[in-house]
Parts: sequence; structure tokens; C-alpha cells
Amino acid sequence: MKKFYMILAALLIGSVCFAQKTMSISNNPMINGNSVNEKATGWYGNGTPATYFDYEAGEYLIMRPETFAGATTAGEQVTKVKFYNYQDADEYPAYTSMSFTIKIYEGSAMNEDLINDGYVASSDDNATVLGTLVRTQDFTATSYGEQTVELNEPYTITNANYWVVLQCNGKSLLVGNKGAQISGEVTATQLQNDEYPDMTISDFSDAQYLIYNTDSYLDIDAYYMFFYTTQPNVAAFWVLPYFQIYVQGSGEYVPTSDFEVKFFGGISGNQLTAAQASYTLTSATDELSLLPFFANNGNDDAVSGTVTFDLTIDGISLMNGGSAMTLGDDTIPVGGWYNLLPSPYAYTMTAQEMIDAGLSGTFDVCLTVSYTGNDPDLTNNSHCIPVTLAVTSVEENLAEEVSVYPNPANDMFTVANAEGATIVVVNSLGQVVANIENAAANQTIDASNFANGTYFVKVNESVVKINVVK
Repeated sequence: MKKFYMILAALLIGSVCFAQKTMSISNNPMINGNSVNEKATGWYGNGTPATYFDYEAGEYLIMRPETFAGATTAGEQVTKVKFYNYQDADEYPAYTSMSFTIKIYEGSAMNEDLINDGYVASSDDNATVLGTLVRTQDFTATSYGEQTVELNEPYTITNANYWVVLQCNGKSLLVGNKGAQISGEVTATQLQNDEYPDMTISDFSDAQYLIYNTDSYLDIDAYYMFFYTTQPNVAAFWVLPYFQIYVQGSGEYVPTSDFEVKFFGGISGNQLTAAQASYTLTSATDELSLLPFFANNGNDDAVSGTVTFDLTIDGISLMNGGSAMTLGDDTIPVGGWYNLLPSPYAYTMTAQEMIDAGLSGTFDVCLTVSYTGNDPDLTNNSHCIPVTLAVTSVEENLAEEVSVYPNPANDMFTVANAEGATIVVVNSLGQVVANIENAAANQTIDASNFANGTYFVKVNESVVKINVVK
């Protein structure tokens, strides 16, 4: 098993119509590897771009179709392959090769050494495990990015024992993502000292991808990295390269995009944070702030149809019945969350604004998506969060003891009976314009810089409305 792989940088996906990535895919804890399978005709293999890995000249990147249900039916044909090459001139200036060779081997099989140890060192054993070479085709990319290669001659599947190879003819960077954890954890010190008491992997037979170095070894495509939930521990993970095959079966292939929508509560660092299950607003100045995002959990080859998003409060659309996006040459890539609103990505509304709109009690704020094409899972097409208004209006929160004068005010006003309280003055946009702690019994507020308009003076939990007129 290789021990040199580390995630070194994140691959950012560009804009998709009106939505674009807000963060690196590999840093999003909600992203998982997506393997496309279980269909008669279509793409099989991993298609999630999240980071890149370095490959040397002569190395084979091997896909095992028998690990993808539906990819080994006798009589069907492999007609093309897809992979993703990348360039990082700063970190890897020498890894710029655009030359590759596609190979297919028959009679390929995991032998006992590979299953138990994840590694075969003998070149004779390598030849036995790889099987017989039956297809070879050179390919030179003209640019970096996703590469789709039509096979000059389709390969007709005879049985499950065939492997598809992408050979790097020079130093190259290939895109992929981190797969499932496949070992126990060890400390960084134990790893450095070659002590692996808990990093035991008893069976490698589920490995979907392998690596073959023509000079020395055939092994499992896996790597070690910091296990951040228990830092500084270290664990092993599958490497899932962005490497797929297209199998032409008897059925017609239907492009599929499984759209999902979700509200998030915010962004902390480079992470989307979960929204609350429900919200209760107790003051007219309280805010509801939600970030509407969407994702494609299906395939990224749907190029027709219309995707419509809508944001509603108590059934009332805030997007004039929805915002439609027609798929064309650009598709919505699989993996990652895409923002529906520009930075700071949030829809924000105060309790008073909801009251002014006629809302009261408990109601749902919903984000929905609909797709005119094939969307096999409709259960994730909406996300609703209940919101409760525990205040009817600003006036009902006015305190009997606290008073503000003069009202309307000009350049200054006084808050009476506020001794020791915290006074917060908020304008009609919800912006704090004054904040005083441990106030005097009759606290004066300088309003000389206030614009004309309505302001809310919050004294602890009491709220008084005042107008400033100059």
C-alpha cells in the first residue's frame, strides 16, 4: 500500500449558470464519494472531483469493473472512458504530461496476496493478476480538465474478470476524492516510527481501484492522512480517482440528475454549518437568516431540461414563483453544494418584517427544486423549517416602566428608568446604531448622526419605538 498520498489542495468547480461553488469540495464534511452504478447503459466508476493525486511516468491507474454492479454483463460493450487531469504549476511544476494510454486486460483477478496484503512485489505475479492485454489506445489531451475518450474499437465484455487501465506516459496530476476509511487509527508518532498496532486491514477485496508500477509493484490505491476528528491520529482511506467507463447495454441510457436542496445556518471558516431544526423569534428585531443551497447527487451528464428553485414562506413565493435554469452545454457537476444567492449567500428577514407581511404563529419556510428531466429521488427536493413568531408586534413589547423622550427626537433623546440596563438602538434595517451597557437611570442617547426615520430602543427585553425627525 502506498504511504505518500496526502490531500494537498482543493479543486474548485467553476460557476454553473447563476450558481457557483462557495468552498472547496474536499473541505465540505457533507460530501461523500459518488459511484455511478446499477444501470444497464451509462457511466460506471467514481465521478467526484475533490482533490488531485500525483502519478509517475509508467504508472497504471486500474479500475475494477466487477466492483460496480451492472458493469460486467456479458455481451455489453465498453465504448469510452472518462478521467480528469489537472495542473498545479506552483506545487508540481514537473507534473504536466498530457500523454496517456488506455488498456484493457482480460482474466484479471485479485490474487491472495493482494486480497490479504494489498501489495504484490513480484513482476511475475503482476502479470498473472493483470491478465491478458486485449486493447490498447494512445490518447493525448489538448487541455487540462475532464477528458472523455471514445474507444477506437468497443470492447465486448465476456465475463467479470476484466480491468480497465489508464497508463500515465509522463508525470501527471489526476483528480479524484477521498473514499471510505479502511483502517483503524494510529498516532502520527506511531506512523513515523512504522508502528501500526491499530491500522489493520484484513481484506482488500473491495478495492475499486489499484495502482501498478511497471518496475516494481501492484498495490491497492489508498493513502494515509490525518484523521481530523481525533487529531493528531492518522488513518488509511481509499483513493477514488475520477475514472469511469461507459458501458453500452441493451437498454437506452437516460441522463439523470438527482437534485437536493437544503438550508444551512451559516459558514464557519470554510465549512457550511447546519441550520436549526426550527426557529422561534421572541423579539421584533430578531432575525431569521438561512442559506439556501443545492446539490446534484446523480450523474453530471444531464444536458437538457429545466431546473426550477423556489423559496417560500407560509406558501408564499419569494422568487415570483421560482427561478428557472435551463440545462444546455453546461451541466451541474456531481459533488458539493452550490449557492442560490450571492455573497453572503443568506436570506435574512426580521420578525417585524414578517409581522408587517401578515405572518403570525408558526409557519414553514421552504426551499424546493423541481426538474423536468429524470430525477429518481423526489424526497430530497424540498427542505422546510418551521418558524414561530412569539411576538405579535413591536408595540406589544413596549415596557410600561421604560420611557423615551422626546418622541419624536432631534439630536438627542433620553431613556428613562434604564438604570443598570443594556440599551441597544436599532434602525428599521435591523442595524445597531447605538449600544450602551450599564446605563444610567436617565440615559441620554446622542442622535446627531442618526438619519431621519424609525428606531427601536431595546432596554433589556423591552422595546420602545421612537422617530427621529430633523
